[in-house]
Amino acid sequence: MVHLGRPDDALELMRLAKSGAGEAALPRTRSMFCTIEAWAQASKGHGQAVRRALGEAEELFVSDRDDGPAPSWMQLFNEADLHGMQGLVYRTLAEHEPGAAGIAQSHAKKALRMREGGRQRSQIFDHISIASACFIGDDPEQAERHARMALLTIEQNSSHRTWDRLREMYRLTGRYSTSPAIRELREEIQQVMPKGGAGKGGTGLKGTGSIAKSAAV
Repeated sequence: MVHLGRPDDALELMRLAKSGAGEAALPRTRSMFCTIEAWAQASKGHGQAVRRALGEAEELFVSDRDDGPAPSWMQLFNEADLHGMQGLVYRTLAEHEPGAAGIAQSHAKKALRMREGGRQRSQIFDHISIASACFIGDDPEQAERHARMALLTIEQNSSHRTWDRLREMYRLTGRYSTSPAIRELREEIQQVMPKGGAGKGGTGLKGTGSIAKSAAV
């Protein structure tokens, strides 16, 4: 929902997810809900709400004792994923508060280090978050390096989310389009992007799992 420009819908879905799951939900599950809430708040430029939600996410994550299996729809939400989401959240907030760009880079780079050797799609997201934060933070050289790392395998690991986030990163390259290197990067992105845009398939609200996925994807 957030990447579709509908943060209020995402916030409402998270409210429903939290009320539906209640205290019975594992702390790690509730931690994930908080990161999605923070992302929605970041897209609205609500820095205080972002920091509150991420603080709660960290506390819940640390309190999780693996007392039971995580829901199947949740798949993995480990420490790397927590940092990856924090990187995305602060990268989003940086468009309203440029000072958040450095925090975004720090979290996304930590997530990237933790993912070495696996989960390529998540690594692509991390590279895009870092590149986007660098473009916002006026560091186009580092941004270009991470953007190219994302492009290396994006066609083999694509989804609606990867293309949507790549489009957002592409938008940020505009201010640097006079640079030959960035101009070449923009051309490469145009070549790999699906023509006509990726579809926006709906996700049914069939329980808490579907609600969370609808807000995040």
